[in-house]
Amino acid sequence: MLENLVLAQIADLINDPVIASDEHGRVVFCNSAYSKIAGWSFEEIKNCNFKLLYDLPEGGRTEIALKIGVLYCKGGEKLTLSATCSPLSHPSVPSLLMGRIVVFHPELIPTDRKSSDDFVSTVSHELRTPLTSIKGFADTLLQSSDRLKEHDRKRFLQIIKDQADHLTRLVEDLLFVSRLDNHTIHLVMRELDLKKQVDKVCEAIASQSGGRVFVYDIDTALPKVIADSDRLEQILRNLISNSIKYSPENGSITIRAMLDPNNFKKVKVSVVDNGVGIPQENQEVIFNRFSRLDNPLTRKTKGTGLGLYITKSLVQAMEGDIWLEKSDLQETAFSFTLKASANMPHNQ
Repeated sequence: MLENLVLAQIADLINDPVIASDEHGRVVFCNSAYSKIAGWSFEEIKNCNFKLLYDLPEGGRTEIALKIGVLYCKGGEKLTLSATCSPLSHPSVPSLLMGRIVVFHPELIPTDRKSSDDFVSTVSHELRTPLTSIKGFADTLLQSSDRLKEHDRKRFLQIIKDQADHLTRLVEDLLFVSRLDNHTIHLVMRELDLKKQVDKVCEAIASQSGGRVFVYDIDTALPKVIADSDRLEQILRNLISNSIKYSPENGSITIRAMLDPNNFKKVKVSVVDNGVGIPQENQEVIFNRFSRLDNPLTRKTKGTGLGLYITKSLVQAMEGDIWLEKSDLQETAFSFTLKASANMPHNQ
């Protein structure tokens, strides 16, 4: 009893907001700094689901990590803050998670001018490149159309169309990222047959595969997954399309699915290719906005650098994890998890 009182007093002496939840996600503690910034007293939020009070991207299963989260205040305000999230492990069984504790850091609010300027600069560059190409070829057609051969005119028009399509995808991605950041994406979560979702995506992009073979390694006794159908397709399309872009023609792309060996309540999905690989120094930033590798193959491949950022955000929105499992000169594998249905496997 005295130990709990001492710990509570220490937490109240900390200037940063602190909140803790049990293994079921129910709030079991908050300090006075949290109550001051969020407006909620402990009595008001005791045993509440933590998802009603803050939103934090899910990371690995056991690490202590600095994240960017959203704190929901009593008056309806949303505060974007840096936060340190730590799992609470059983003292005798470290692998048994009993909850988590989150410490928010108001002094580390990520709204500094440099980050904003860097983002604007990057977006401006990404927009300028296709616009410059469109304008250049349009000017040429307007000024010299009568002197150009028919196949040159068609080629210039095709370039204009391709660049306009690229610009459209970039704008759509930017708008989607804005919706993700503002938490305005609406998900319809339901039971889905993962094999059917994979089949649908692979069939849709087969014409873009360039002779690459799709290989399925999906457990036949796999339960259904709990996910949003459209967003799951978007996740699979992004990962499989990346494998197509960055792997040699006539290679293979393997889609694996099994129960997560670390958590039988989740399904683990992996997309594996034999592409160029990701250098060690780039592996920490590949899920960041506008992150693209700088090598001869990626320079020839069109992309916005937002695909993996969007993919990660969607996986986390469906309460899953995503990570780069392996990448070398022989094989690259991205893996993510989804909730498994509590019902029987779909083939039984």
